[in-house]
Amino acid sequence: MNGAFSVELGTVRKQYGDRVVLDTGPFELESGHSYALVGPNGSGKSTLLRILAGVETATASSVKVKGEATYESLTVGYMPQKSYVFGFTVFRNVSLALVTANLSRDEVAKRVEQALAAVGMEDMADARGGGLSGGEAQRVALARLLVQDLDVMLLDEPTASMDIAGTMLVEKALQEYRDRTGCLLVTATHAPSQARRISDTAIMLSAGAIVEFGETETVLNAPTSEAGREFLSYWTV
Repeated sequence: MNGAFSVELGTVRKQYGDRVVLDTGPFELESGHSYALVGPNGSGKSTLLRILAGVETATASSVKVKGEATYESLTVGYMPQKSYVFGFTVFRNVSLALVTANLSRDEVAKRVEQALAAVGMEDMADARGGGLSGGEAQRVALARLLVQDLDVMLLDEPTASMDIAGTMLVEKALQEYRDRTGCLLVTATHAPSQARRISDTAIMLSAGAIVEFGETETVLNAPTSEAGREFLSYWTV
């Protein structure tokens, strides 16, 4: 892992033909902080995450990494909305993330057990991936990230299929991971209430543009844009 760093992004633009789905304007993200991407469906949250993760190419963008890291040195983990697990055991699903880590078998086992415990799946280590519920599959996918030492963690609706107990457990695990590693954490969520619990900074998107960016409490309590006020009017936050 790297030390403290920031990621400075110029306008991130994604266009399909004549249709512009993302056009953010410049912004900056800092390690050690937890950012929540909020906004209505179709606002560009998932597209922005995929571009940040490198699984989708922007039509136009610029990235500059400053501090104790370079663009090439950053280790990035990404969890899409639909989590995938393989048919073999939960334990092996998670340990796959460490196949190139040059760790002893005992160290791998220790890390996997700790990651599974963090998401409440320690008693299902021997269960087969094909028999998991949607929420359980999400927790396994998250454990695959938690078992690693990441500089950047990008999560797209990581608790969408979980019940309240699972959601609270995962939110706690993410906070502890961020506190321990000092990583940059960005989570897309449709619920402002979750943004309040998991982030110190909120980024609100509307029609592909960033309409609010600031301290989470300020964004949720006193949005300055009409789009922000309209979105939050549907929620009790």
